Amino acid sequence: MRVLEPRLSREGEEFVYRATVTTAGRSSDLWYRVPGEFGALVSRRSDAALVALILPAMAAGEDLEFEGTVSERLLVALSGPFQRLVCQLLPSLRPTKIDAHDVRAAAGERAPGVATGFSAGVDSYAVLVDYHFRSAPRRHKITHLLFNDVGSHGDGGERLFRARLSRLLPVAANLGLPIVPVSSNLEAFYDRRLDFQRTHTVRNLSVAFLLQEGVGSFLYASTFSYADLFVGPTHDMACADPLILSLLSTETCEAVSVGSEYTRVEKTLRVAELPISHQTLDVCVHGAHLGPRTNCAACWKCLRTLLTLEIAGKLELYEPCFDLEVYRANRRRGCELLLSGADPLQREVLRFAVDRGFELPLAARLLSLPLVRRITSLARRARVRLASN
Repeated sequence: MRVLEPRLSREGEEFVYRATVTTAGRSSDLWYRVPGEFGALVSRRSDAALVALILPAMAAGEDLEFEGTVSERLLVALSGPFQRLVCQLLPSLRPTKIDAHDVRAAAGERAPGVATGFSAGVDSYAVLVDYHFRSAPRRHKITHLLFNDVGSHGDGGERLFRARLSRLLPVAANLGLPIVPVSSNLEAFYDRRLDFQRTHTVRNLSVAFLLQEGVGSFLYASTFSYADLFVGPTHDMACADPLILSLLSTETCEAVSVGSEYTRVEKTLRVAELPISHQTLDVCVHGAHLGPRTNCAACWKCLRTLLTLEIAGKLELYEPCFDLEVYRANRRRGCELLLSGADPLQREVLRFAVDRGFELPLAARLLSLPLVRRITSLARRARVRLASN
């Protein structure tokens, strides 16, 4: 892959970063768009393109060649340690060579901006508890919220990105923080092996380096607690976030993973102390759900969150953003998912229920038993075969 020097331009009300990428004799542009008012944050370096394209190059077995300026520190990390690490997380990838025509340590002091991604979910609100609502060193006191379109909106694409952004704008205003929406076609360079959950850390980090002219620190919300971190084949890159982010920084932009000192249950309880979250918490993964309440109250993530809140005695606080009648109608299914899953975040909620003496429904406990689940599955298949005959 040959990547030309980025071009910055003003297009209508947006500020656009474009880098032409040539691969297999074909050329296309990798682009990012930000509102014009945030154009001063955008860097002219190729660091954003380098971070965005390293995984696609490793998946395609192609070397990378950059004509623009690349941070020396970032290039060293991506050329060796980072590739060794991600090959253990995503074994289908292969090491690749990176060549840059202009390798330079970024000059000057680190920009004063401190940014974090914000979706109004538990993890992002938990970051605000420590780095906005409470006293934090100036170097880590949040100054900007980011909301990115780099693949997390799935089939909903631009429509869902804009709908979710419209819900976040008044929340950001209430918090007194500017929110920077960043859209990109980065997803077009990623194949099925590089789906969003496997690669979200790197995708979002590319946005941090896009904005490093004004952002000197990027705080990335953790998914897992320290006890559940590991390096090995995975469906979620977050299992190694502290290691990944410790490698990916430039001389003027520090990337930091924050929040792994807490379990998801602990984060949920901390967030429940924020009154603003009672009206605005957004954890739903049902992309087609756009209201009237923020969350569908029936997807696996809504159910896990609401079970945690119920066990904590905080459920009714969240009636403004969850239809609790829908939750109650699906509660047993949520308990079944909780009891039958091996995910660390599910185990946390189960331990929390045991610690609080919370009684899970008997039917859910029975249906979670492996033998019963197996018999039920076989019976369902038999019914399908009979119906098809």
